[in-house]
Amino acid sequence: MLGVGILGAGGIAERAMVEPARGVDGVEVVAIGARDPERARAFADRLDLPAWGDYDAVLADPRVDLVYLALPPVVHAEWATRALAAGKHVLCEKPLSANGTTAAAIADAADAAGRRAFVGFHYRLHGFIADLLDTIGSGVLGEVKLVEIDFSIPHFVVQPGNIRLDGDLAGGAVMDVGCYAVDLLRAAWGEPEVVSATAQISDADPRIDLQTDAELRLPGGIPALLRASFLGDDAGAMWVRVDGSAASLWATSVIVPQWGATLTVTSTDGSVLRSVAADPDENSYARQLEHLVTVLGDGSPSILDARRGVGTMRVVDEIYRAAGLQPR
Repeated sequence: MLGVGILGAGGIAERAMVEPARGVDGVEVVAIGARDPERARAFADRLDLPAWGDYDAVLADPRVDLVYLALPPVVHAEWATRALAAGKHVLCEKPLSANGTTAAAIADAADAAGRRAFVGFHYRLHGFIADLLDTIGSGVLGEVKLVEIDFSIPHFVVQPGNIRLDGDLAGGAVMDVGCYAVDLLRAAWGEPEVVSATAQISDADPRIDLQTDAELRLPGGIPALLRASFLGDDAGAMWVRVDGSAASLWATSVIVPQWGATLTVTSTDGSVLRSVAADPDENSYARQLEHLVTVLGDGSPSILDARRGVGTMRVVDEIYRAAGLQPR
């Protein structure tokens, strides 16, 4: 049994860990910790968890094998390092950390402790994303000419007071949803080069990008246009488009495939070559937990490994620099 201890009593902890763990064999959430132990107690009581306390209490709990950091990325390095030193494995909610330097510190700490650290890009474990990546790599599109990604949160979601608008907590649109786009580009094509970027800055905090548009160059010289935004329309966007010499690919709901993801491949003459929809009953967070049970059990490699996540954060850093902003 993989015992999970959670640091952070926010909504993501319930959605990404507590609920899916109840449907995955071999996983049990055994403790919840918060800065305010009473908040942890309320969380534990509401969700019927066996133990609660502050962060240190979770790290000291011998039943905890894996610590899930449901905390702002600016504190991931501190608490991941402490958890690893305490003999625990670590899953960091995305992004891995505030920047490439602190992300590397997490990976280094895992190596030093003989434990494993992961970043919670749960979408990568969903069968729909495996299909998407297979389709991109299959050659059906011909020579890829252009990649476009728009990950825009509806404008009414991220309002004043939201931690994603707090520069002290390493907020910003690229940090929140742009990191998914960078991770996907790296998974499909390899390491991108940042060509340029522009950002719309928050009036309340000049460190925060409300929307960033970036141009990247993928291996082989393929241009990629990326938008990460808190200013989306009422429906928002989670789409990817790939234009090739033989066909184009359009995929929706890429960040959370169980929310109705679709994939369509259309030839240059307009014929639909393939059209599929994600299984709404397949949960990416549950798949992530199943994956962690497997790789921690047999020591096999993981696409969520922190060392790989360092590369994603370094590209995020470069996008911010290109937009005239400091990395977090």
